[in-house]
Amino acid sequence: MEARTELVVRVDATGRSRLHHVSCEVPLLFREARTDGPALALSWVNGAAGPLGGDRLRLSLTVEEGAAVRIRSTGAAMVHPGPAGDPSTFDIDITLAAGSTLDWWPEPTVSVQGSRHRTSMLLTAHPEASARVVESVVRGRHAEPAGRLALHQRVVIDGVPVLDQELDLSDGPFAGPGAHGAARAVLSAVTLGEAFAPAACSIVTPEVVAAVFALDRGAMLATATTDDLRTIDALDLFAARTDVTGSAALV
Repeated sequence: MEARTELVVRVDATGRSRLHHVSCEVPLLFREARTDGPALALSWVNGAAGPLGGDRLRLSLTVEEGAAVRIRSTGAAMVHPGPAGDPSTFDIDITLAAGSTLDWWPEPTVSVQGSRHRTSMLLTAHPEASARVVESVVRGRHAEPAGRLALHQRVVIDGVPVLDQELDLSDGPFAGPGAHGAARAVLSAVTLGEAFAPAACSIVTPEVVAAVFALDRGAMLATATTDDLRTIDALDLFAARTDVTGSAALV
């Protein structure tokens, strides 16, 4: 399957952020949710199972000047192997204009046994944009070996690359002490601006390893690994799993 979804968020005449352009293809479907503030709340609804091996998915999100959007998903994305053993890919292209705000925190991506998948995100931002972009991965379902999953993140602020990293997750040698280790859950989050900035930390315990790194242009990177994502939530890296774009409830 090949699918492309395009979203453009713009401030309307009343000062509220609205979908100015939307073109969704299965399985990348987005629905508006109720909000009590001027921000736009979007719910990411998986319109089909997957990604499946061989799928090529693309998402383009543009948040125009002064607009604010909050994105959550209705459930985890389960990456399954395809019948021919081909890998799947998901390319995400996000552009943030001056004064825009993005709060991106979907549910985890679960790497199912036998799958091969790569998610690549390019975030291009104006220096006056604010953002929290959280990506989390669970390696395998309960008591199941994981597939292979790569997470690539590239952040460019005012034309300057401040982050370009790729994390390759798998069983075997990748799960050893010289690589990502045996932890089954991984979180990687990028923040722009002070509104979303995580508290500085460096944590190494038998249950979790977490750290926050300062990047160029006011950006920050938070990473954590553990056997259970609920352990990372309990760390409260972001002060709370809330947002500054206005509270929202799913329709």
